Amino acid sequence: MEKIFPDRKKSADPAAPRYLDESALETPSLALADAGRETLRMGDIVEVMLRQVMTALMTNDRALASEVSRMDNTVDKLDEAIKLYVIKLTRGSLDEQEGARAMEIVSFAINLEHIGDIIDKNLCELAVKKIKRKLQFSAQGAEELRAFHKRIVESLCIALSVFMSRNVSEARKLIAEKTELRNAELAAAERHFERLREGQPETQETTSLHLDVLRDLKRIHSHICSVAYPVLEAAGEIAAVDVGASDPITLAAPGAKPAVQ
Repeated sequence: MEKIFPDRKKSADPAAPRYLDESALETPSLALADAGRETLRMGDIVEVMLRQVMTALMTNDRALASEVSRMDNTVDKLDEAIKLYVIKLTRGSLDEQEGARAMEIVSFAINLEHIGDIIDKNLCELAVKKIKRKLQFSAQGAEELRAFHKRIVESLCIALSVFMSRNVSEARKLIAEKTELRNAELAAAERHFERLREGQPETQETTSLHLDVLRDLKRIHSHICSVAYPVLEAAGEIAAVDVGASDPITLAAPGAKPAVQ
């Protein structure tokens, strides 16, 4: 019976890297592909966290908020593993293109880790605070937050695609959305203040929570957009910047030479 029905294998530790093959370090192109795949997996986990934290916020689901917080530990460990792997790779001989890709991978992994921290230390804590106080957003406020959050999730999906494909058109879309999202945040805040002036009780009770959620989602979007800058820089559409930065320094017209820093 033991041969016919062997014990089930325990599921692998989600925080353990799946694609960081040490033997591939001798071949930079393979190692960079492996590091990219692991970073993409890390991004998928962050996407799940981002989706579920909004559900926890809207439904006052304490268990889900706790689960999201635990997922951040996985993100932290993957970030560390990816950085160490790429550092090992850079000890060898890399050409200019490979070196640039290695830095892009590390930069994006760091930004994903920052997003995980914002979700864990800010949005999850806001969800717990809302649950403890038994608060509910107004119908209009909840809809605004859902719509704003939906745009953040969509941008993250585009960013993951840009990270792997280096599509210039999609990178432009991310940067354009950053400006539009800033305007959307201001408009949402103004509508919130209008409801406050009208004296809506739910709005009054949740005003700080509402504005904090908007602020944190916008911070997340800034980290998401970081992946677009190296792509646009390589295409000559943006001045040379630190790929770890979340904002460009100088924009150049398509086809123009980047400004000298």
